[in-house]
Amino acid sequence: MVTSERILDESTKTSWDYSDDAELVSVSSGSVRVLSSDGFQIFTLREGEGVLIPPKVMASLLPASRSAKIHSIIFPLSLLWGDTSSVIYEKYAQPISELSGPLSLSPKAAGLAEKAYETLLQRSYCYELEARDFLSSALIIVLRELEGEEKKEKIFEDERLHRMITFIKEHYSEDISLSDIASSGNVSERECLRAFSRTLGTSPVQYLISYRLAESRKLLQMTDLSIGEVAYRTGFSTPAHFSRSFREDSGYSPTQWRRKL
Repeated sequence: MVTSERILDESTKTSWDYSDDAELVSVSSGSVRVLSSDGFQIFTLREGEGVLIPPKVMASLLPASRSAKIHSIIFPLSLLWGDTSSVIYEKYAQPISELSGPLSLSPKAAGLAEKAYETLLQRSYCYELEARDFLSSALIIVLRELEGEEKKEKIFEDERLHRMITFIKEHYSEDISLSDIASSGNVSERECLRAFSRTLGTSPVQYLISYRLAESRKLLQMTDLSIGEVAYRTGFSTPAHFSRSFREDSGYSPTQWRRKL
């Protein structure tokens, strides 16, 4: 187990956490933005909350307040559930290993992660065993939440997802966030992420960007609007952001794509 304490402030630059092991992060003070590997914000953590970064998943943590303090523990899942070939490991570690992105922790799970961190610092007799118990208890909460989500009736998920997709199509040209999309479906940000991932295989923000790009192609083909006008009409914050997203998606700049037509 590897522990670290980090201070995030205005000087903190975007850096990507990546490990073959799992990482539990608890916020000791301030608030923290969690970014996915595509650079988009997933959710915001406040003091007393935390995040699980699954093995082999990239994420970045940035301050959402003037400064923030975080505590991190990196550990192999085999530490809790034995060898990777064991039945226990397959049953409990596999669902966590298969997560495609960071997962916010409930305050109770984050509190257990913080206790594990403090125990590892104190290094009293049997501290490794105590810390392992705290980590195991935190992940049991995560597993039960995941199991509960799987058992929710599909009809409610589909209905809420339909409302969120409709919201995106009606407001794509505006400055909307993950929080806005989740609110339109009357769900939490975490459930919004899961609904899109399970059903569409993408994130809400990526779906929004894809829809904006599809609409921008219509304008490029059917109008003489400038690249800047197209960018703003389809919800991109700047023409540069639009051009970069368009090129990443199609392999062409908007101007090149228009000329190809």
